[in-house]
Amino acid sequence: METVRNRSRCLAALALLSGLAASPALAQLDDRVPKQVDLIIESYGLIASNIRASTFHEFQFKAQERLDRSRVGDAVIVVVTNQRIIAYGVGSGWRAVPRIARERVERVEAEDYAGLVVSNRRFLNFNGESGIWGERDRRAGK
Repeated sequence: METVRNRSRCLAALALLSGLAASPALAQLDDRVPKQVDLIIESYGLIASNIRASTFHEFQFKAQERLDRSRVGDAVIVVVTNQRIIAYGVGSGWRAVPRIARERVERVEAEDYAGLVVSNRRFLNFNGESGIWGERDRRAGK
């Protein structure tokens, strides 16, 4: 009889824990952003797949523009070409800034809603919710 009670208590505890695991309150403890965007590269430009909105948004390359590198985060895409630095945010769409003369891109990151580009001339960050680029000159030796 005691074994049956213990087994029932264990099953009740498992049911409670599995119910908590599926609850929104516990899901909020996990602050990872779910996958909301993906990148499709075509010869004429880029296509962002906005999974949250179930839409596709195109971005056309300029004449002689070539893809250098790209990174895809959960809710942001960052692309570097020979002419521009381009980002797509799930809440903001495509935004681009021109490359600076003799600029060498050293690092490109995309995570959650944030994009980061580090070059020999400046630091750039992109907010995928607001669509705003932040920029700061990179000073040698500081």
